[in-house]
Amino acid sequence: MFADILNVIIQWVTDYPLWSGAIIFLVAMLESLAIIGVVVPGVAIMFAIGTLISNGTLDMFTTTLWAAAGASVGDGLSFALGKHYKDKIHTIPWFKKRPDVLNKGHVFFEKYGVLSILIGRFVGPIRAVIPLVAGILDMPLKQYLPINIIASILWAPAYLFPGLIFGNTLFSTPSSLSENWPIWLVIAVLIVLLAKFIHKKPKSD
Repeated sequence: MFADILNVIIQWVTDYPLWSGAIIFLVAMLESLAIIGVVVPGVAIMFAIGTLISNGTLDMFTTTLWAAAGASVGDGLSFALGKHYKDKIHTIPWFKKRPDVLNKGHVFFEKYGVLSILIGRFVGPIRAVIPLVAGILDMPLKQYLPINIIASILWAPAYLFPGLIFGNTLFSTPSSLSENWPIWLVIAVLIVLLAKFIHKKPKSD
């Protein structure tokens, strides 16, 4: 199913270049939102978008800007939700079934404080709940905004570059291989997801 979604996103960006910025913005925003961002494999999607930069379909600078803007807005919406609803967030059915998600977010925020917005941007699924937790704990907006913008600007190229490097390697291969690049891309993304799953899987005693 994920491979199908990934192919649709790639196809949209390829077929509608004038709308590519809006598509990238939307993808980055959704993968940054609380709950949605926990289940959306943002790493894999940004990896795929990075490969489109390598073959000239997308421009690196504008793609980075759109991705950073989407991530910043997505985090900002999560922060606003936390600010507005406070502890009522804990009563949302999705979080009631997965209390550890918010608990980990609280522990992370208490440990790193303001820097959790920056550090959390690069820590797997927890990245999508850190801004929400920051809002719940009433982090001042004047502290949140600068660190959020910095985190988003750093996050975008960091998540695009692996796909860019992969694409550069792929498109420098013989034509018989490069013609099948969508297949290789899906394989590479599945490997990334498998590696993340193995890394998160708890070790047995």
